[in-house]
Amino acid sequence: MDNNILNHTGLLNFSSIDTLLAQFKYVSQEHDITFKVYKKIITVMIESLENVWKYMDVYEEFVADKEQYLPTFSLNMNAESIRLITSNPVRNEDIEVLKKKIEIVNNKNREELKALYVKTITNGKFSNKGGAGLGFIEMAKTSGNNLGYSFEPINDKYSMYTFIVTFNL
Repeated sequence: MDNNILNHTGLLNFSSIDTLLAQFKYVSQEHDITFKVYKKIITVMIESLENVWKYMDVYEEFVADKEQYLPTFSLNMNAESIRLITSNPVRNEDIEVLKKKIEIVNNKNREELKALYVKTITNGKFSNKGGAGLGFIEMAKTSGNNLGYSFEPINDKYSMYTFIVTFNL
């Protein structure tokens, strides 16, 4: 059974991200998380929290009066693994691009991920927010596991996007 060891609900900013990173340092000590696993999780925490923050302009106005759709972050631990979970609204029109980027990463082995990283960083195809899929590649390389995701429809414009990264202990 998973034990929630850290969570946050609400819009993110630099201060709240910094607070979560500091809290994780203490939580990792309380739960005897090895330094090697701690480094992996902190790397992915930064990337995943920045992703939620970077795309906040897409949903910030939408969640203003809908608390049930505020972004969430949690770390859940059991004897075998730690699961990092983020959830936030996304525009329905963006779902296919997200799915495609994640599935490309999930269908690669470690060596193929390294090659994809180099290819992606050198091809110069970045969005105005920097999103070329490098974050997904880095999170998969760091965790050593496939990335989990789901989309739950909210209305005709938005869906709730849940993103999961698992770390083996």
